Parts: sequence; structure tokens; C-alpha cells
Amino acid sequence: MNIFETINNLVVHKAYASLGTTLNEQLATVQGGDVSDKQLVTTIINIATPVAIIAVVLLLVYGGFMMMTSQGNPDKLQEAKQVITNAIIGFVVILLCVAILILISKTLGLEIYA
Repeated sequence: MNIFETINNLVVHKAYASLGTTLNEQLATVQGGDVSDKQLVTTIINIATPVAIIAVVLLLVYGGFMMMTSQGNPDKLQEAKQVITNAIIGFVVILLCVAILILISKTLGLEIYA
């Protein structure tokens, strides 16, 4: 599986995952005791990606709400644009971190994230 398929599977499948039982299962594997580096990194990625997606959606909705309720006030409009821009930049940074981790793992043969 190449890196683009891995990133696509990570984003598409995890975006629709519920955080209720899945989060508890992920945390239970880490709290179990003997956890390998591979399991720890995979658990962190599996927890952080859905949380980041939810945070981006909430920030985009909040920024849109601020923009609609700015009533033409340039200061409020600028603040809303900053919220939306920062949300998108933060999401891109998180995705790039995951992509770099997967790329390094595949290149060096570490198989941290399969």
C-alpha cells in the first residue's frame, strides 16, 4: 500500500468513527502495561486524527457564524477570517505530521503505522 492510499484510508475511515467506545478501546490498550512503540504511536494517531477533524469542523462552523453575525463590521469580519484561516492551517499541519510519520516509517521500514 503506498503512502497516498494510507493517508486516504486514515482520513476517510477515521472521520466517521465514533469516539465513544473507540476512544475507550484505544486508551485501554495504552493503559494495559507493556505497550510497544508501534502500538503507542498507532494509538496516538488513531485518537488525534478524529479529534482534529472534529475540532476543524467546529472551528469552521464557529468562524462561519462569526462571519454571518459580523453585520459588516470590518473588525469582526477580520476576526472571523482569522479563525477560519487558523483552523485550516492547523488541520493541514496535523495531516502533514501524520503523513511525515507514515513516510518515515515506510522509508526506514519501521512499520510504526501499517
